[in-house]
Amino acid sequence: MTKPDETKTDSKKIQIKNMFNDISFKYDEINKMMTLNMDKNWRNIVYSLSMKDNPNKIIDIATGTGDIALCFANKGVNVVGVDNASMMLDLANKKKGSISNIKFKLEDAENMSFEDNTFDVATVGFGVRNFENLSKGLNEIKRILKPGKKLIILETAVPSFFIIQVGYFLYTKLIIPILGKIIANNQQAYKYLSTSAKHFPHGEEFKLILEKAGFENIEIKYLSLGVVNIYSASKPL
Repeated sequence: MTKPDETKTDSKKIQIKNMFNDISFKYDEINKMMTLNMDKNWRNIVYSLSMKDNPNKIIDIATGTGDIALCFANKGVNVVGVDNASMMLDLANKKKGSISNIKFKLEDAENMSFEDNTFDVATVGFGVRNFENLSKGLNEIKRILKPGKKLIILETAVPSFFIIQVGYFLYTKLIIPILGKIIANNQQAYKYLSTSAKHFPHGEEFKLILEKAGFENIEIKYLSLGVVNIYSASKPL
């Protein structure tokens, strides 16, 4: 388990919450820079996959400042975005404005307050690698999904081609932490985001984790030369 600061005794969950609260004021700006503005296209794919079966209720977990949840604005679907970092949610609510079909709520992704079999779709964008207990988090998502309904995960990956790998590691290990230091005054946070992306299981390895958690019909979309993957999986009927 990778924590933002291995020298501290605080749990990963508390460190993640504090880290995102600390960088919240510059999170969107740096996110656009470090994804080279490709994040919008990735979110659009998550949106398209989510709307495929005409859902009524969607939950966006680890919603942050709400970018994925806000893709569904005024689309005739009820959306709740949840996160454990209150300052990120403050920004999400400001971005939401008067949109009525989206709500944001402070929640622990590994122990949510929703009843069993509540949602038609669950989305998670760059969030599962921040779970303190990945197995517990995935089982909690499965609990609140209706039988047969979808989990869609957008998450970082490591490119398989050597030349692309070299560029990827230079960019994530050097440039992104520098951006974090200059713009958000928090180099440690962006070192963690880089390190956690490198060590988190991806591709077929993560597919096996989803299978072990009890999901089925798992598909992987490899995007942007293997820098990110989108996983879709179903809760069994």
